[in-house]
Amino acid sequence: MENHEHGGVVEKDEFVGLLAALQGRFAGYAAGPLFFTAVTGLWGIFLEKIPEGLRQHYTCNACRRFVERYGGLVAIDEAGRTSSAMWGEDAPAEFKEAFQAMAAAVNAAAVRGVLVPATLTLGTAASPPTAEGKVWEHIFVTVPRAHSHALLSAGQVQAERAEDWRMLSRGLAEFSEDLVARAHALLSSGALYRSEKCIGVATWLLGLHQALARVQEPRRRGALVWRAVATAPAGYAHIRSGMIGTLLEDLQSGLDSAAIKRRFDEKMAPSQYMRAQVAPAAGNIAQAEKVIAGLKASGALARRYARLEDVQSFVWRPRAAQGPAREGSVFGHLTAKASPSAGKVALPQQTMTWEKFARTMLPEALSIEAQVPAGPERFVALVTAVDAAAPPILQWDAEERRNPVSWYYHAGIDAEMKRRVEGAGGRYEGVDIRASLLWDNRNDLDLHVATPRGEHIYFGSKRASCGGWLDVDMNVRGETTTPVENIRWAAGAAPRGRYRVFVQNFRFHEPARYPTPYKVEIEISGEVFHFTGIISPRGETGAASDVTVLEFDYEPGQRLARRPHQATPPPGGTGAWGVRAGSWARVTGIAASPNLWGEHPLTQHGRHTLFLLDQCRDTTSGRGRGFFTETLRSELRPIRATLEAFNSSAEIAGAEEATACGLGMTDQQPWNLTLRVTTAHSVAVVMIDRWD
Repeated sequence: MENHEHGGVVEKDEFVGLLAALQGRFAGYAAGPLFFTAVTGLWGIFLEKIPEGLRQHYTCNACRRFVERYGGLVAIDEAGRTSSAMWGEDAPAEFKEAFQAMAAAVNAAAVRGVLVPATLTLGTAASPPTAEGKVWEHIFVTVPRAHSHALLSAGQVQAERAEDWRMLSRGLAEFSEDLVARAHALLSSGALYRSEKCIGVATWLLGLHQALARVQEPRRRGALVWRAVATAPAGYAHIRSGMIGTLLEDLQSGLDSAAIKRRFDEKMAPSQYMRAQVAPAAGNIAQAEKVIAGLKASGALARRYARLEDVQSFVWRPRAAQGPAREGSVFGHLTAKASPSAGKVALPQQTMTWEKFARTMLPEALSIEAQVPAGPERFVALVTAVDAAAPPILQWDAEERRNPVSWYYHAGIDAEMKRRVEGAGGRYEGVDIRASLLWDNRNDLDLHVATPRGEHIYFGSKRASCGGWLDVDMNVRGETTTPVENIRWAAGAAPRGRYRVFVQNFRFHEPARYPTPYKVEIEISGEVFHFTGIISPRGETGAASDVTVLEFDYEPGQRLARRPHQATPPPGGTGAWGVRAGSWARVTGIAASPNLWGEHPLTQHGRHTLFLLDQCRDTTSGRGRGFFTETLRSELRPIRATLEAFNSSAEIAGAEEATACGLGMTDQQPWNLTLRVTTAHSVAVVMIDRWD
């Protein structure tokens, strides 16, 4: 064995064996998270336990610094047991006793932090050559990945993990396992609006509580919390600052189920959840400029609609039915055009789960058609980066495995309007005429209707003799950021004649007198029209701010003769998504949501199955939906207010070339999706009622 210089002294093979044993053990743990412990005195234990004749060769300051700084690193298993990452049984005879004693000391110490390596090498491999050309070798190890961040140092990230540990420990102490289990059951029930956004953190938190319940020793319990901090998705450790914290606090305070649902639904509204409620401060904008410049990510914020070729992982694609090619025929392998059902057995309609369908019918399916649902809330679009080479900004995108694709649901105005009206106790269905107003700040907007009999329905006169009724009036005191107002006539009650619907900004409750965007939905004899606008562009209030939304002549039981020219395209109709409700649309591919692609799915963002449809695309520009701040990488979290403000006005490019749009289904809600499946020998209509 070649001799080595160690500490300036020619050594024999024992140092080579020591280094090989230490590095070999460390390599087995280096891929996972490692943790610092509070152990002290390791160098003294080492010198005390090695043979006396070797001690004079181990007076090296570089090796001592390595042992004192990194010798206490441990891995943590699922039961909170720690294992030394350096010192084990496999050591040269001269060092076996020292390794065992050091491992015992390390494994008995409390965990105190997460290792965030600043470089690929921990320690100093060798000192620079001396004047005589001698090289002093030292103890060192290598890690597979070093910390890389444009703004934060490794030490700063370690400090953030320490704060995560403190916040998570506090949350675990304040919210018991039983309370978390109740929240998890409520989220799993589907009773709460968009509960899939919180089910991931609730499942994670409940699992951590259950793991801690199986461990009594305080040191191991603390280690389990550190392990959770190091492996948790971004933001999970800060329980109180998320929606799960709001839900847990409401349950803990004893609110009734109706109040809990109302508060949760309000905060989870698409216009509110993880959205900046005020304009970003100048300091946040300046910080955002610095972050984006440091990450070289300015181009990554530009988004376009995805195409089928951007989808990296399909569950299913259409395929042609092919028989054996005729010998001597150039085109014998081609399939002639025919009716999808020609010569095929028509099977009786079935109802089954998605898991059963995927297992039993999908492998044989040559083509699939989906019946387009009446409501728009299921429509989904895939979005990707305009510049494929732009740096990753999404949590599931990385330099070594690029996946810049995200998605959004339409979350239509009518779905949101219905939720708010009914949540506030108003009547949404069973009407002759209904006008509903929605906006997203604390200002007091008011809905008005002038009736055919000269009456005026508004907050000062909520009921009219003709049957009209303002049954929801909100933000008199600026009580919510998800308000709605509703005026309606029950079925059979509305008189014929001319109606005028208008909106007024009665009072500002927001600190700044900014214009307020609003949405109005008007239903007339079962036909629904949508209108959008901005009120008080110059800070007006009262009658000076009045905006007429629609004037129309109503004939009982009759729809309008023509569609109002100022109405927006109907969600779910041929104007917005290109496919007609109730029609059959060809499925061009079935895929999981992008967070599930690849070897390391991020299930905390939900499980979604996407049915991509031919000729389906969102033609409304997708403003504000290019990305969502809850899906961005952790280094972008400090500037999410600025990013949200940027995103709210950014259009998604390439709508006309979009081929990756369709219907999205989750494991948290009923599906009730009807498919027509053609195989080589049969045609079947299948209702998929749920995921599993």
